[in-house]
Amino acid sequence: MDRNREGGIGRAPAARRRRFALPGVQDLSKEQEAVRALPTEGQHLIVGGPGTGKTVVALLRARRHQRERNPYVFLVFNHLLKRASDQLFRDELFPGELSGATWWGWFRDRFEAITGEALPRKPPGPDGFRPIDWDAVGEIVSGRPASGGPRSAAAPLVVIDEGQDMPPQFYRTLVEFGFERFFVAADQNQQILDDHSSRQSIEDELNINPGNVFKLRHNYRNCGPVAKLARAFWTGDPASPPVDLPSRPGPAAWLCEYAERRFADICRSIVKIVDRDPAKLIGVIAPNNEVRRRYVDGLRAAACLDNGAPRIETFFGRRRPDVRFDEGGILVINAQACKGLEFDVAVLADIDGHRVPPTDPDAVRKRFYVMVARAREQVILLRRRGVTSRIDEILPDDPAVLRRKDVV
Repeated sequence: MDRNREGGIGRAPAARRRRFALPGVQDLSKEQEAVRALPTEGQHLIVGGPGTGKTVVALLRARRHQRERNPYVFLVFNHLLKRASDQLFRDELFPGELSGATWWGWFRDRFEAITGEALPRKPPGPDGFRPIDWDAVGEIVSGRPASGGPRSAAAPLVVIDEGQDMPPQFYRTLVEFGFERFFVAADQNQQILDDHSSRQSIEDELNINPGNVFKLRHNYRNCGPVAKLARAFWTGDPASPPVDLPSRPGPAAWLCEYAERRFADICRSIVKIVDRDPAKLIGVIAPNNEVRRRYVDGLRAAACLDNGAPRIETFFGRRRPDVRFDEGGILVINAQACKGLEFDVAVLADIDGHRVPPTDPDAVRKRFYVMVARAREQVILLRRRGVTSRIDEILPDDPAVLRRKDVV
């Protein structure tokens, strides 16, 4: 229980509340409204860079299905994005619950219900996770009776956010199962997983006509300095067009290199951001679990300031607290968990911990493209002094894009 909540349970005090709601239809841009109004039948692919409103139009699509009583499912990559989507979906004017799930869990349940067999898994990797054995899935699906699976008229409409993070075999299997109505929002430039789909593979697997691919080009999330830094990590892949550079002003992006003995000061500086404005939500994005745990401990040990201890949460694995995106505070997560999220300030913690694959430097560029673009107002990069890392190779040199300072 959060003791800072009014009455012990419920909404946070007014000073800590932040706006976290879908825009009204009247607030959509022309390109967003055109996407929202697309027919409910058929397959549609929505592409666009960070901040263009892909999640917004996907959730408005889900609301439309709910109002019209169309069976649907809203699929996302991970549990944290599902939590954010659930909160965005409902508000005082639309109190309904989102019919949503993570793609992995939903696919497992559908596969086992349709085939009567357990979802094939590969042996566990170093992290203990057992990935799907897609070759075995294909053998089971191809060997099942032609009458198996849902009829297309009975299959729910499938709305997918961050569709580039689902593998091509996922889409292929759904088509084999008789699913025919898809609304997929994706950005090939935001792939940060090895097992992902390109824009072309989504089009091919779902047989999407080029006329049903729609582009969102305008950035409504980031201020100018954040968008400019994100653009520095764009790989140039034309599959999703680069977003425009908004003119909204904001603080400069900073790269701060700190000595280990100053780590406690770094944590206090992060806490001070929330102390000055308790309604701000800070995302601290770590390269791995070790760094994530280090910052959780450091931030919680930071001294309480004028407004008391801020809400400090972490979300990983089976630890899934009731994270609120309509309250200020600090959320410490790993890089892969930040997909689709939005913070007032993003702190990229110990960026020297990210590895640059020698055969695919664009992989880490895409990761930084995603992480930087989570910030609405400001982004701060932190680097440990004296730690050798190839990450410097991808950082922009232009001080107008990224300023540098030492914390000595």
